[in-house]
Amino acid sequence: KLGKIAITQRAHALHNENAYAKFKTPITMADYEKSRVIADPLRLLDCVMFCDGANAFLVTTEQKARSLGISKMVFPTAYAEVTNFNGNQPLSEITETGFSKVAPRVYQQSGLTPKDIRMFQPYDDFTIAVMMKFEDFGFCKRGQGSDFTLDTDLSHTGTLPLNTGGGQISAGQPGLASGGLNLAEAVRQMFGEGGRRQ
Repeated sequence: KLGKIAITQRAHALHNENAYAKFKTPITMADYEKSRVIADPLRLLDCVMFCDGANAFLVTTEQKARSLGISKMVFPTAYAEVTNFNGNQPLSEITETGFSKVAPRVYQQSGLTPKDIRMFQPYDDFTIAVMMKFEDFGFCKRGQGSDFTLDTDLSHTGTLPLNTGGGQISAGQPGLASGGLNLAEAVRQMFGEGGRRQ
C-alpha cells in the first residue's frame, strides 16, 4: 500500500525538471520491497531525501498584482493551521494528527467537500503520512487509508492526482523550504504549467 504512493510520486518526479536528479529513475514494487527497512513498516523509499532548493510566493492583493502586470493568480478559498498538535500529551496517539482538526475547518470555510478536490498535494515527509492525510481529509474513513490507496488512481491523470511534482519523497526535501514544495506544485497545476504531469 505504501509502495504505491512511493511509486506514483516517483513517476510524477520523472516529469518534473526541478526534481532531485538522483530520483530521475522509475521504481517498481520489486524495487520498493527490496529497499531496506528503516522502522517497520517504513522502508528507505518511504522516506524523504534532503536536497538543496528554494521556493517563493508573491502574496498580494489582486489590484496590486494587476498593477504589476501579473495576470496568472490563485485565490485561496480557505485557510487554517494548527501547531504542536497534542504537544502537551506525554503519550499522545501517533496516528492522530492535527490535520483531523484543520480539514473540517478548511472544508467549512471553502464550502468544498472531499469529492470536490481535483488534486491532492499534501506534505509528504513519509508515505504513511500521506495515507493518514487521506483519512484526515475525509477521502476515506479512519482506518481505511490502505484500501483507499489501493483502490484509487493517484496518477497525474487519475481520479485524485497525488503530489504531481513528485512530492518530497521523489522531488527531494529542500530543508526549510520543504513546506512550500507541494504548494508550488499546486500553483503550477492551477496555472496549467504542469507540462507532461498536468
